[in-house]
Amino acid sequence: MDAAPIKTVAIIGAGHGGCAAAAYLTRRGFDIRLYSRSRSTTDPLSAIGGVEYEGTLGDGFAPLSLITNDAAAALAGAHLILIMVPTHAHEDTARVLAPHIRPEQLVMAAPGHTLLLIPNTIRKAGGRLGLYCDSSSLPFICRKSTPHRINITRAAQILYFAAFPGEKLKIAASVVRQIFPHIEPRPSLLHTVFPYTNAIHHPPALLLNVGRVESTGGDYCHYYDGITPGVGRLIDALDRERIAVAAALGVAIEPLPQFFFRMGYTNAAGRDGGTAYHVFHNSEPNRWIKAPAGIDHRFFNEDVPYGLVVISELGRLAGVPTPRADAVIEIASIVAGRGYREEGLTRERMGIAGLTATELSTLLATG
Repeated sequence: MDAAPIKTVAIIGAGHGGCAAAAYLTRRGFDIRLYSRSRSTTDPLSAIGGVEYEGTLGDGFAPLSLITNDAAAALAGAHLILIMVPTHAHEDTARVLAPHIRPEQLVMAAPGHTLLLIPNTIRKAGGRLGLYCDSSSLPFICRKSTPHRINITRAAQILYFAAFPGEKLKIAASVVRQIFPHIEPRPSLLHTVFPYTNAIHHPPALLLNVGRVESTGGDYCHYYDGITPGVGRLIDALDRERIAVAAALGVAIEPLPQFFFRMGYTNAAGRDGGTAYHVFHNSEPNRWIKAPAGIDHRFFNEDVPYGLVVISELGRLAGVPTPRADAVIEIASIVAGRGYREEGLTRERMGIAGLTATELSTLLATG
């Protein structure tokens, strides 16, 4: 695989992130194929032949060359396969894509932060995977305002980026910079796991506002109204655990306030305040985002099993206790009536069961 010019990109997932990426990359001249397994998602886009957009990109329309529910058609001839589905859909999506992936195609998950789940699933399903990479977050803060219109309130200023195997990072970065020039390459996939901050702020903010959500249908602003000083203190405690586990595995990460400032998601006052409360009360891109209408929502269903459980599991591998994360996992499971730890991203599902920290580092580097 080399850094030949990228012309055609298959975007897998037509939700918020997929539609934002489709609009952004089409504006930049790339040929975009947009895939979703759900016709109810693609039909409104097919009806107009693309996606409407508003917000930081301005107002406009991005025509797409292909909008499809056929994975083979989406992947045929694509130079880059960009997976933009929620993390809880990574495994099923990888199985669907596996038969159609060619070794010369670069596969990227944005966000990734599920360690070896995608590459292992592709290979187990018979896919001929060449090189895999991922980012720590979505490239945008965005929400669909209608089924065919995406509102992009902010583009990330940085994207932490890693490849598997890590020794191929330079090659992967040279390819991906063509579409996301603001990537910041990091040594291994562990370095894109820990910057996934949704894991530490979505679950506690929803959990501590459950009564409000269920009584009002989410009629308040999630980040601005829902993250009070008390809620913020729980987020801060989870942040300290995240940093401690990362450090034990050789990964240096920024505290939430500094990270959000570098991403462009809060201002200097949010950074300098040094707490989650200050971060979100100075976050203009998040200011008006409404709370979930109910608790059967990705803030629980994705960010607990595929976020907090990951931190807890890696803490066990590294020998670092995570009592606050474990408590939120347990209480959220009771409130939601789900077994989030059992259905979550355990070390077995991440493909690292039984490894020591040193063995994990070697595996991520060499494959």
